[in-house]
Amino acid sequence: MFGKKIVFWEGVALLVGTIIGAGYLVLPYSVLQAGALPNLFWLVFFGCCVTILHLLYAEIVVATPENHRLPGYVGAYLGKGPELVSIASFIFGIFGGLLVYLLLGGRFLQLLIAPALPIPQQLAVVVFWFALSVLLISKLGVSSKINLGITTVTVSLFAIVSAVSVTRGTFDNFSIPAGHSFFFPYGLVLYALVGSLAIPEIIKLLKKRNQSVSLIRPIGIVGTIIPVIVYALFAFAIFSASGSHTTQEAIEGLRGIVPNWLVWATLFLAFLEIVTSYFTFGISIIETFRKDFSMKKIWATLLAIALPIVLFGIGIDDFVKLIGVLGSVLVTIDSLAIILVYRAIKKQKPEYKPQVVALPQWALIPFALVFLIGGVLGFVYSL
Repeated sequence: MFGKKIVFWEGVALLVGTIIGAGYLVLPYSVLQAGALPNLFWLVFFGCCVTILHLLYAEIVVATPENHRLPGYVGAYLGKGPELVSIASFIFGIFGGLLVYLLLGGRFLQLLIAPALPIPQQLAVVVFWFALSVLLISKLGVSSKINLGITTVTVSLFAIVSAVSVTRGTFDNFSIPAGHSFFFPYGLVLYALVGSLAIPEIIKLLKKRNQSVSLIRPIGIVGTIIPVIVYALFAFAIFSASGSHTTQEAIEGLRGIVPNWLVWATLFLAFLEIVTSYFTFGISIIETFRKDFSMKKIWATLLAIALPIVLFGIGIDDFVKLIGVLGSVLVTIDSLAIILVYRAIKKQKPEYKPQVVALPQWALIPFALVFLIGGVLGFVYSL
């Protein structure tokens, strides 16, 4: 029993660590733009929906002997056409994520050096891109332990910032009129909550530790609920303090409200986390192109380096809109793919008995329609 508990919390930590990323930084700004109740609704709503998605994906992984990424599962069960759509979504998703880190990295770099050397944000993005490109080319990496340590300290510091913000906050800020639609937070919240990439790794962990794969069910539930709670506390605490001064990256608007040293420490550690995440994401993209698309390393590296700055150069420079589009469009496509593959398994393998979750066939259609209709509205209102 003690071993089972340890594995359970290891799995929860893996899922929580995958979910909590750059996406949560924009949530206080989302509260400013759309209001507290819409953001709370989408956090709770997607907390439930994404939990189900994680369990459906776990069932797909368990039911399929071969190891795939999501496009591979789509191809195996739905055919070549849907697989090409899933591949396109995957590629745009990983480069979109890299561009998010690039834009955030440039923004935090600008804020950090502003007292000594004020520079435009566009130049800060280019400087950040050049420095991280050198790291990618030189293979100068950051160990997973250092990355985990930075992430842990950063999240802890954000918890402190949230706690201090609550003491400096006021409920009057929640009466600030919203400037955007109820659907504005849709893509932002959905993007921030999805952690499907961790599901296959958690299942490998369970098998390695000789635990039943059904343990993924409580892991998926707890591992998704924790980020929902963390996001809600962070978003509402920051907004209660900064109100109409809430900035897109959440921290700059706290100047003069919380101690200055806390603002600087949070900016610095968040910047370090973005650096390590950008590098890790870039390496993942290079390895994906090499192993999954049989691309030579030099071309894979050049593509990983060049495409984000090209996208920035053509005018994609608003990370809030970018996250909203990624969540509304690409995460919606991936969610629909998971639902359709799960449905196909039940049809193609009638003898298979679900080991994680048994969702009735009739429930899959309205579940898919929620993502389809919501994704369209979320996309329209995130622009």
